Amino acid sequence: MSFEREKLSVAVGQRIRKLRVEKRLSQEELALVSELTPAYLGRVERGEKCPSVETVFKISKGLGVPLYELLDLSDEGTPAKKTALGRIGSVIEGLSDDAALKLADIVCEMSEFKEK
Repeated sequence: MSFEREKLSVAVGQRIRKLRVEKRLSQEELALVSELTPAYLGRVERGEKCPSVETVFKISKGLGVPLYELLDLSDEGTPAKKTALGRIGSVIEGLSDDAALKLADIVCEMSEFKEK
């Protein structure tokens, strides 16, 4: 395992653990709903395993969060902006493609209006 892969594995594992704890789920509970073994989930959370995209997707569904929330490891933005992006992302997930694009257009127009 290369250093970058190890670093990525640790970061994703920490993100999964953080969200699991926030949602007050045990490893066993999350593993069950994610169709994984608790031992494997523990290794993912500790960064000992680099999960596949399919596994991360299963975990995101088990946590009830969008996939991007587990993979967005950037530290950019204020907590308020991160919260806003998360809320917008949750809304967009429930929309059709056409409605999601219309919402994005509205947000862009609002931003342009504010700048004037």
